[in-house]
Amino acid sequence: MGNLGGYQTITKVIKALGGPAKATVIGVTVVSVSGYGIGRGAEAGAKKAVKALKASLAKRNAPCATKDQVFEVVSDGEDGSGLRLSVGDAYRVMERDGDAVQIEVLGAVDNPYFVSAEFLRSVSGFPTEDAGSTNGQ
Repeated sequence: MGNLGGYQTITKVIKALGGPAKATVIGVTVVSVSGYGIGRGAEAGAKKAVKALKASLAKRNAPCATKDQVFEVVSDGEDGSGLRLSVGDAYRVMERDGDAVQIEVLGAVDNPYFVSAEFLRSVSGFPTEDAGSTNGQ
């Protein structure tokens, strides 16, 4: 007997809508319009996501302006993970992503090294901004 309440409610709604034929047309219309709205919303969201992904990839693949430049160390320093640079040492920038910089210390055996741009600025003339590059900046 628990089902009869729901059945009765549905019957009343169908009668209020003008019978089964009209209720079916209204139901199909509501479902179609809702589906269209949901589809358009999903499409807009997908377009926005694709646009953001393309922008992110373009930013990520931007060239490193300091790549292949050689910098001379003007102040002794240690980066905290074992790399020690002394006045007169030189390093070549291999790649950069934001604050992370991959360098080759000229004449060193254990290349390459990964250090922060902040550390490089503290021991050499490494630029504050990687001009022309938006990698992580």
